[in-house]
Amino acid sequence: TYTDILIYDKGHENDLEVAQNTLNSIAKKLEASEQGHSEIDEINDKAGVSPVKVSKETFEFMEYSVKYAKETKGLFNPAIGAINKLWRIGFPDAEVPKDEFIKQALDKVDYKDIELNKENQTVFLKKKGMLVIPGAIGKAFLGVHILDDLKAKGVTTAVVNLGGHAYTMGKNPKYKSGAWRVAIANPELGDSAQTGELGILTSKHISFNTSNYYGRYLKYGDQVYSHLLDSKTGYPIDNDLLSVTIVGDNPVWDDALSNSVFSMGLKEGMKYINNHSEVDAVFVTKDKKVYVSKHIPGEFVLTNTTFTLGKDIN
Repeated sequence: TYTDILIYDKGHENDLEVAQNTLNSIAKKLEASEQGHSEIDEINDKAGVSPVKVSKETFEFMEYSVKYAKETKGLFNPAIGAINKLWRIGFPDAEVPKDEFIKQALDKVDYKDIELNKENQTVFLKKKGMLVIPGAIGKAFLGVHILDDLKAKGVTTAVVNLGGHAYTMGKNPKYKSGAWRVAIANPELGDSAQTGELGILTSKHISFNTSNYYGRYLKYGDQVYSHLLDSKTGYPIDNDLLSVTIVGDNPVWDDALSNSVFSMGLKEGMKYINNHSEVDAVFVTKDKKVYVSKHIPGEFVLTNTTFTLGKDIN
């Protein structure tokens, strides 16, 4: 994941090292199946065997994970790892798993089988073969901690961009309004760096999270499978959406919400967002239309002429 950290305060150049240290420290605890052996790896290894005592940061991360799984009724599901392991989308050995293996794995993806003990600071996965994955809200969790540590150093204005998930602190010094201008990438098939931008969002919110159908994918014959998986079916989500960008002021919740709202599809997703005033959203559909939630008009400018602004979603 590429990372951009921008500090606007003069005299705080050395605090970039603080941000990098925070990033590396927490990432080492949360990365799953990467180099080294993280606390998340240890939790997964001891699934169905015993609770694992973890650091303050990892326990906080797991608390967020379970809380938001409950609030979205499982649309955001940190326990989907057993399904992810079968597909391996985004890795060289990705493949389309046999249906019988998917059905077997579905028994191991219930977030209610994650047991947290706050007093002992332990995490326990009740069934063998269960796996928790940090990816869905990991970027936002890192972003919040980086900005908090920079704030503690006296930084007042900064931006953290983690793989296209952007989090801000303070007012944009380049504009009188103080609003931030954030580009939303073209979500069509291909590298977003090559396919360019979709449009520009101007907002005073602090959190910008995008779930993209083609963020990672597996091409098998003529079929393309997204990395966004449905824990109810075990297969990639397949609806009318290419991407959803959630705009708000609660980064970790907004990150969880981007996955959840994407799984709802355009109609139900827009209904949910319009009924929750604390967040806004930009939806992009497979027929190359862009829809914005009711509080955004005027803040979003479509710059890619191959897309059109949609109006009626009924």
